[in-house]
Amino acid sequence: MLHPQIVVFERDARLAETLAALAETERWPLRGARQVELCLRLLRQPGPGVLVVKVAKPAERDLALVEQVSWQLPNVPVVVVGEVDDAAVLSGLAWDVGASYALFPPLSRDLLPDVVVGLMRAAIARTFPAVRSTS
Repeated sequence: MLHPQIVVFERDARLAETLAALAETERWPLRGARQVELCLRLLRQPGPGVLVVKVAKPAERDLALVEQVSWQLPNVPVVVVGEVDDAAVLSGLAWDVGASYALFPPLSRDLLPDVVVGLMRAAIARTFPAVRSTS
């Protein structure tokens, strides 16, 4: 069976903590990665997944990962989460490199679990078209 997974790429564990309850409720493995190669290896596993990337300064590495995933793994939705600093510029760059959703202020991080659920359910529907969600 191909299991859905959430992969979080961040330098601290704050976003993973935000998503822990969701992952437990939905029974989706929540995997953290701080290295690009590990992140890509996790995302290449069979089954639907969502990547959550926390953009930190310098942002080049994080945005390069988003771009790489959008090109190499186009079925993996990517949520980019950022801080107030340079929010307008970085959110625009996130969209430009292939983000499925850019969560920057003034949007609240409280939206993150709902965004991940929506993107994951769409990824599951693409992977298993005959399965229909009842929730």
